[in-house]
Amino acid sequence: MTEEKFRRLAEQSGIDLIGFFSVEPLKECLPNLIKRHQAGLSTGLEGGEPEQRIDYRRVFPSAKTGIAIGVSNFQAIAAVVDDQLRGQFASVSWGEDYHQVLRRKMIELMETVNDENQRMRELPINYQVFVDNSPLVDRGSAYRAGLGFFGKNNCLINHQLGSFFFIGQILIDSEITYTQPQLVENGCGTCRRCLDACPNQALGEGYSLDPSKCISYLTQKKSLSPAEEARISIYLYGCDLCQLACPYNQDLKKTPEQAFWIDAETASPRLLDILALTNKSFKIRYRPTSSGWRGKKNLLRNAQLIIKNKIIHD
Repeated sequence: MTEEKFRRLAEQSGIDLIGFFSVEPLKECLPNLIKRHQAGLSTGLEGGEPEQRIDYRRVFPSAKTGIAIGVSNFQAIAAVVDDQLRGQFASVSWGEDYHQVLRRKMIELMETVNDENQRMRELPINYQVFVDNSPLVDRGSAYRAGLGFFGKNNCLINHQLGSFFFIGQILIDSEITYTQPQLVENGCGTCRRCLDACPNQALGEGYSLDPSKCISYLTQKKSLSPAEEARISIYLYGCDLCQLACPYNQDLKKTPEQAFWIDAETASPRLLDILALTNKSFKIRYRPTSSGWRGKKNLLRNAQLIIKNKIIHD
């Protein structure tokens, strides 16, 4: 199985980006991981110590080659203009849960690869797929695979898709001959639009993140301090402010992945509708999305804080 065949089959599976990388430990990410850990800036969602997060063979001992994929999730959705109090769901939670979508695409890709191997009377490739379900640093793998550069907002930025794409990883037990990817040169320069767009200055001077000031993290955190509660603005889940300000995210094409397509009412629901959610309606409406993993209580709390903070500021 060649790199060219992988790329052709990936395109057929609706995968927008694909790159290959070495499964030697991701040492280039270790200094920053250690720095964040020692500074107390870990979120608790990482799933492992810094040294564990760079070790591919810890999660898949027979790994010989790594594959990183990217799938666009960009949509330009106009704001709903009416007299209703509304909250906002960030793009990360639009449509079907991206974990499921990317897992499905990667499994489809590998099943197709193994079908071709079977026709060629070659041994099947054993593999394991990952989408935010391991301690591995997905953006580090994608950077190593040449899919983009690290922006000042900590997102991986691709010149075609901006930062509005999801990353998945496949570790396989076969060695694939591939052209060594060229690392993408940082393209932020002196730009600080993302830094200035964050109302809580969570990004500092760039390439860093204080979770206690990050709206996206706070919407997912189980319990908040009074200071953290005051930082919830309009988002019920996640936050897109730093991405929307980025020059690389202007004039992007709508994702062709229909599983992510939604309308304006879904992206910006009435807060009264959120507060009226029952366990059953939450399960039907939000459990299939990535915003559902924290449960109904977080959505209700965030809706209440949006209303509270609006009253205070008005």
